[in-house]
Amino acid sequence: MDLIDFIKRNYIEGIINDTSYNHIDMITYVIILFAGVYAVLKLLNKLRIKIDEEFVIATIPYIFMGSVFRVIEDANILNPPVKYFFITPLIYFVIFAICFGILLLTRYLEKIRKIENYLRVYAIAGVVLSLAGVVFLVYNNSYGWNLDILVYSLVPSIVVTEFIRRVSPVIRMTYLRSRMYSFAIFSFLLDSFTTYIGVDMLGYTNKHPFSSLLASIFGTGIVLIPLSLILVLLIILLLEKDSKTDENKDEKYMLTLTLIVLGFSMGARNLLAMVFGV
Repeated sequence: MDLIDFIKRNYIEGIINDTSYNHIDMITYVIILFAGVYAVLKLLNKLRIKIDEEFVIATIPYIFMGSVFRVIEDANILNPPVKYFFITPLIYFVIFAICFGILLLTRYLEKIRKIENYLRVYAIAGVVLSLAGVVFLVYNNSYGWNLDILVYSLVPSIVVTEFIRRVSPVIRMTYLRSRMYSFAIFSFLLDSFTTYIGVDMLGYTNKHPFSSLLASIFGTGIVLIPLSLILVLLIILLLEKDSKTDENKDEKYMLTLTLIVLGFSMGARNLLAMVFGV
């Protein structure tokens, strides 16, 4: 019974009540995430699906789709038990099933020559599903609008990302100009800017214990902006150093995609939630 109570207290209740993460479930979900990334990498290699920058970029719409679905749940549009599938960690499995299913379908259609480029169709399908989710959210929104958030969060995130892209040759990190790395940087900046605006200015609650701790230590969430930028740049630097051989390039792309998932999924969710007043 003790084990059942432990699981219920640290995992099940958080999903049912959609409460803040604790250190136990946070660490568990991170382990599951990286184990899943490794398993997906092996599966894609076995299926001979090329993992490169184009694949990473084509998958981004599905990350946004996950954020849209998460905000739909935040808006209390869905009822139990359906809503539980759109709360972390279950939503990751739902989005993966949709994403992977469409990837296999489009690749099959390319093989039988029904389409010319499976990655393009795969990306378009993700965009269509994301837009459908946004339309559904707009139609069912009863909270009001806060479009100024788009300016306050998107503009500085884009400006800082572009600045880093332009100065990258000066700091001998020219690879930061790639679309993949630029979007990873933008994702972390968007997450930190929206977290700062939401928590410090609009009274939202930060559900992530680590960033909440940092904000409480410094007395403001603005500290997350430079810290997240330093963190993502250090990770990218390590990825580049570790991917000098062709054998490690697949891992570089998958880990970069994981970075984007971690940053963009939370940043886009924060952005949408504040824009729709959820």
